Amino acid sequence: QSMEKLPVNHRIEATEGSSDWRSTAFLPALPVQPGHAIGREALPELVETWLLQPLRAPGISLPDTSGQIWDLHSIQGNKLLIFWSSMSRESRSQLHSFAKLRLPTLQVLAVNVDDQPSKVAIRSVATTENLPFPLLTASSEVAGIYNIVFRYLFDRHRDLGVPTSFLIDGGGMIVKIYQGVVEAETVAQDVERIPRNPNNRMKMALPFPGTLHLGSFQRNDFTYGVAFFQRGYLGAATESFKQVITSKPDDAEANYNLGTLYLRQHDVSSARPYLEKAVQLKPAHAEAWNNLGMIAAEEGHTDEAVQDFQHCLRYRPDFVVALLNLGNLYRRQKLFANAEQLLNNAIQAEPENPEANYSLGMLYAQRNETVKAEQNFQNALKVRPEYADALNNYGVLLVREQHYAEAEQKFWSCIQANPKFDQAYLNLARLYVLLNEKDKAREVLQELLRQQPEHQMAQQALKMLQ
Repeated sequence: QSMEKLPVNHRIEATEGSSDWRSTAFLPALPVQPGHAIGREALPELVETWLLQPLRAPGISLPDTSGQIWDLHSIQGNKLLIFWSSMSRESRSQLHSFAKLRLPTLQVLAVNVDDQPSKVAIRSVATTENLPFPLLTASSEVAGIYNIVFRYLFDRHRDLGVPTSFLIDGGGMIVKIYQGVVEAETVAQDVERIPRNPNNRMKMALPFPGTLHLGSFQRNDFTYGVAFFQRGYLGAATESFKQVITSKPDDAEANYNLGTLYLRQHDVSSARPYLEKAVQLKPAHAEAWNNLGMIAAEEGHTDEAVQDFQHCLRYRPDFVVALLNLGNLYRRQKLFANAEQLLNNAIQAEPENPEANYSLGMLYAQRNETVKAEQNFQNALKVRPEYADALNNYGVLLVREQHYAEAEQKFWSCIQANPKFDQAYLNLARLYVLLNEKDKAREVLQELLRQQPEHQMAQQALKMLQ
């Protein structure tokens, strides 16, 4: 069925199986009168928000202008944290509004978040305004942590503005946020009516009355934990994952993350039960098995460590971290064939991985395969020129091969790039003694003692050279 010479700007009506059709012209568009421009609505100067689900306030411990330390969770009762800046006129207005407030049930803490805080300027504000509450100076970590709290609180990822105030109840939970300048009387009234149960919180927080039909509102503390962890705020991340586990004890990822956090903080005894719970809940959790292997290796339980790493690689054969961990464990046990296979697998997965190339270089050095060892050390240093272990052990290998000038250069490169790395100083001093250049050896040891005055091996070696 085909139709030809159809007119433009017409509606075409056709019947299936028939060659007939008819057309109707489109009606002309009605004239449009320009409307009045809609004026911009001014944003409110103050936004107050009761939280449907309170959030535990991250702990802070900061000095005031006199040097006294104020610890948030050691203060009994309700607290108000005011984040302010000396460069903000609104911040000064906020502090001024609380100058005459005397409320026994509320402790006000004003936290200055200037990039380069001046104690003189902050003290001047306290004196000028005659403030009855402490002015604290935020560390970069405290400012960063509360910025993350604010960014994720309403899930809109906006940075913390000043002034912003957090009302915290006696249990240490953030219950209300004030963005902008809030009157002291408003806060005083809010302190007396802090909701104590979900129903009252919903009545206070929602802008309209209603009935909740879909369970309850829940905040994702896991998101906070990940955000804190990614930015290096391990203490705050630990608290967030603890809250997740309190509400969801069978969350494998929360148990894994909390165990990993403790491991990062070298708290092995606290890390182990959470990692064990993670693999119990999720047996194929390769990363958790790897971390359990690291704990077992650190504690000297070699057989257990091998089994844990093997579990990890069973579920994730190309996991480079586990390949390196098990490969180096075999290397230290002098199971060179097993180690070589694993380390080569790691390099195959990530050819430019400096740790993999360095580890394989160490294996070849142990087997006196000098050419291969040098090649792998060089590969590692191409990717990471300041790699302390690679520079130092490459130097040791060159000394063994009697390439003394090259070895000296490698030790000096290591020292210049890593002034706190003591092994390079000691090996360079040994090289100078070997070359009968004892004055240079003494100079190197003295330089190490300037970096680490209590270094016993350097003290003993220097005494032997006197």
